[in-house]
Amino acid sequence: MASGDPSGTLPSRADLAGAEEALSAGIDAVMSAMSGEARFTNENEVAFALLRKGCRHSACGERASALREVIPEQQQLIVSFLARVAQRRRRSCLRRVKELGEILAKASPSWQHLLENAEPLGGASGLLSEELQALSAKVEDAEGEAGGRGHAVLHALPTVVRIEDESRVFLRERRSQRYLSIAGPHSVVMTELPVSLFICHLDGQGASEFWSSCIEAEEARLKTRSLIDGPLSFALEHEGLPSHRHFLGSRRIFTELCCSSQRLGRRELFRLGKDTSLQHQCTGMCLYVDPLGPQKVVLSAEKSSSWEVLAAI
Repeated sequence: MASGDPSGTLPSRADLAGAEEALSAGIDAVMSAMSGEARFTNENEVAFALLRKGCRHSACGERASALREVIPEQQQLIVSFLARVAQRRRRSCLRRVKELGEILAKASPSWQHLLENAEPLGGASGLLSEELQALSAKVEDAEGEAGGRGHAVLHALPTVVRIEDESRVFLRERRSQRYLSIAGPHSVVMTELPVSLFICHLDGQGASEFWSSCIEAEEARLKTRSLIDGPLSFALEHEGLPSHRHFLGSRRIFTELCCSSQRLGRRELFRLGKDTSLQHQCTGMCLYVDPLGPQKVVLSAEKSSSWEVLAAI
């Protein structure tokens, strides 16, 4: 039984997919409305309605993960959108903005932080000032209770783990302490907060693309042997928006990462080296984050970064 689900039952796959689709439609509508003054004037009411629908669908139980996994850039845009709508001061509209703000503030600390720093929403006389103060007080109480253990309950850092099949993890680059995040099918970036969750799939028997090309049993046996003898090989399936259930990999431009394939093949396999470098198996290149540009991650044949595989809390 899911404690956060008021119905007392776990949502079905259809419920989860419906919530994700509704939230994605709302985010897309907000992005369109915020792309220009004329668009905001013409589209803000429709965008607000779609966003409200998506947030309400994603507000409880298992469905709440969709709100937590919205990338930081989109979170910032949505909060800016709500702040603009709140400035219109229409009573019915303010009530709905407040409802949305409360849902988002409870979804994750990153949403709460953005709302607190939006003056019309979290300022001294902001629409959500009392609610955000009450939520912050709860966090402080939780931190006080955890003080003897040296960390906060609600802000505990993920712990480094071994890669296991079906484990859910974040990837963090050791030097910059930034997280690998999916901003779109062809956009993989580094963010300060862990926003992209990945499901690990070990290549114990080999990905489908390896074995579909192995006609002879002996050839398949030899491939299996070579993979087992080498470093651990695995795939990373993105769980969240955008590119839900797509695999991290590389496409036509080998130096660029993407998350656009729903098929697990050799371009979607990685190996974690003894030096904690993360190597793309198909190209042999390693994931690298330049200290001078820590927001970007590339595949490099000459340099490599050190990576931490962190358990999702």
